[in-house]
Amino acid sequence: MARAKRTARAEARRRYRAEQGLPDETAIEEEAAATTSAARSTGTPQPQRLGMGTAFKQAFRPLDLRGDLQALPRIARHSKALWLPILLTIVTGVLYAVVRPADRPLEDPIAILSTILFQYFLQTPAIGGVFIAGFLAPRASWLLGLIVGFVSALVNALLVTFVPLAIFSTAPDPAQAQEFIISGFLLSPVFGALFASGAAWYRRFLQLSNPNRGRRAEVKKGNDGKSRTAGKDQKAGARR
Repeated sequence: MARAKRTARAEARRRYRAEQGLPDETAIEEEAAATTSAARSTGTPQPQRLGMGTAFKQAFRPLDLRGDLQALPRIARHSKALWLPILLTIVTGVLYAVVRPADRPLEDPIAILSTILFQYFLQTPAIGGVFIAGFLAPRASWLLGLIVGFVSALVNALLVTFVPLAIFSTAPDPAQAQEFIISGFLLSPVFGALFASGAAWYRRFLQLSNPNRGRRAEVKKGNDGKSRTAGKDQKAGARR
């Protein structure tokens, strides 16, 4: 009886709206549901996973010297790909000059930490900083690696000039110090550009070979207003 009353009331409301020229709420809801369903069905498909060989080839990018130079100011302002490795390089140099691991016991944790940082961010080739620059670079990875490599060579030169005992066990003669500084400026930028380019290629290779990596599960709401992931809804449907 109650269901019949509700049906009669709904029919009366529809007739009233039809007489007054008002839109039908039921039709609106059905149209909205159809629109939502169509949007979901025509949504952007997830990128397809490429084969290892195809991803390996497509991860390479041709050198765009002019475009990379033009993009450098924007990258320097809005990306941590340049400033983060430079900051780590400078902090490592200051820490190594202050700690002087050669004057501390081998088991000293501070000496161990500063030595590890020195090997990755200062010692030629400084692979730690340039790898971070290349992996985070939106573009011009080789240029960022060259800059970070130059900064590491500069910090090394300052250490040899003002704190030589932080690097050498004994005070170096001028010829030895000069050779160390020159080799740093010749090798660090070159290796920095190469390693940063390799890191950028590796990031693109990972993205192409597994494009859906880290993608969050699509969240949608059921009729009860609770959020469910698509995977859970599919499992629930299978159980039914």
